[in-house]
Amino acid sequence: MKSEDGEGTIRLSISGDVDNDVAPALTDIIANAADQPGAGPIVVDLDRVSALTAAGIRALLEGREAAERCDRPYRIVNVHDETAGHALRVVGLADIAEQVTALQQRR
Repeated sequence: MKSEDGEGTIRLSISGDVDNDVAPALTDIIANAADQPGAGPIVVDLDRVSALTAAGIRALLEGREAAERCDRPYRIVNVHDETAGHALRVVGLADIAEQVTALQQRR
């Protein structure tokens, strides 16, 4: 689901499993959002994601690259799963992912 906050921020709320079947579409959705004229920051909300596979993490990385090419700020929010949080830290997305720090502090 895509929403805008009236200030140009595009929030992409993702739900379900982000796996090999879904990852290419997620990459395209993020790239399309980044390419919108007049758009501001892109926020990918993982609140309702039940599983984030390697393909899903790759989609988030490619999404960041698309946002950077279009000079858009890019954030990932609501990372609840500890395994996903660890994976995001390993691939270098922790600096833009909210709640990863909270997951680290629980260890």
